[in-house]
Amino acid sequence: MGLRRRASEWVSLWEYTQGWETYLARTGARRVRHSGCDAVIEIQDVAALDVPFFLYQDFSYDALAAEFADPTSGARTFFRSLDSATFERRRRRQREIYARAAGVFAMSSWLAKSLVDDSGLPSEKVHLAPPGATSLEAAEGADSDPPPRPGPRTRLLFVGTTFAAKGGDLVVEALSLLRMQVPNITLTVAGPSAWPLPGEPPAGVHFAGRVARSELISLYDRHDLLVMPSRLEGFGIVFVEALGRGLPCIGRRAFAMPELIQPGRNGGLLDSDDPAALAQLVLGVLSDDAIYESTRAERKGVLERYTWARTARLVLDVVQSALA
Repeated sequence: MGLRRRASEWVSLWEYTQGWETYLARTGARRVRHSGCDAVIEIQDVAALDVPFFLYQDFSYDALAAEFADPTSGARTFFRSLDSATFERRRRRQREIYARAAGVFAMSSWLAKSLVDDSGLPSEKVHLAPPGATSLEAAEGADSDPPPRPGPRTRLLFVGTTFAAKGGDLVVEALSLLRMQVPNITLTVAGPSAWPLPGEPPAGVHFAGRVARSELISLYDRHDLLVMPSRLEGFGIVFVEALGRGLPCIGRRAFAMPELIQPGRNGGLLDSDDPAALAQLVLGVLSDDAIYESTRAERKGVLERYTWARTARLVLDVVQSALA
């Protein structure tokens, strides 16, 4: 029902159709009535309900409006099935749900600020609730000491299923430049189910495909630097997981990434889509022993801050206060 032609490919708008939105609203309302619950936590903006309800979000349409207006942005890459009219309709619908919600939990300070500045929500209705380091919490050995990473460091890692939106193509381009200076530098690409670029993986690239959560700790521990200059990033749990294993990170100076990555302390931030700039940034981080020492020393603090148990307590406190 939602099939549309976009550029040279067929895409489906089924999850953005009004019929699907109506179905979600009716189904949600019916289940809430039968449950007898006092309040509801919605992951994203599902529907306005008749009981006190709260939203938990990493993005909003208002926060993405400027990005979506740019045809080359990560938002356009990620939401490639959306046209401008559907985006604006969903944006209006989201604001209506915000108005009726008892509160909105934001994963990042970046989104919390946008909810107030761009969406017009009163500050007392917006609550910061950072997520947990999902893969580390689900696996054994997350508390064990990660291996040391003495120089020379040459093993780069990219983790992301949405390859283009996460800047994977830029990382591959940067690697080709890096190998002119450091011939033995390598890159592991994990996340996509199939190699996402034309042809075969180039020299120095190991394509790991989909990786189970239970294998991610080993993946972080076998590499020297996580490189993911994401063009669209709601929060960046993969950064938290890597930092929790003492692995420095390179992200982009955008969205919530500057909240997690401090240049010169636990990694670096890219300011452009220039592969040469990314290559130089990678070389700078790989050669900085102080970054590796501080990232390793601060990893336990990362694990203590980013847990789903802590998030649950924050959410429960807000919900109980609202109901009282």
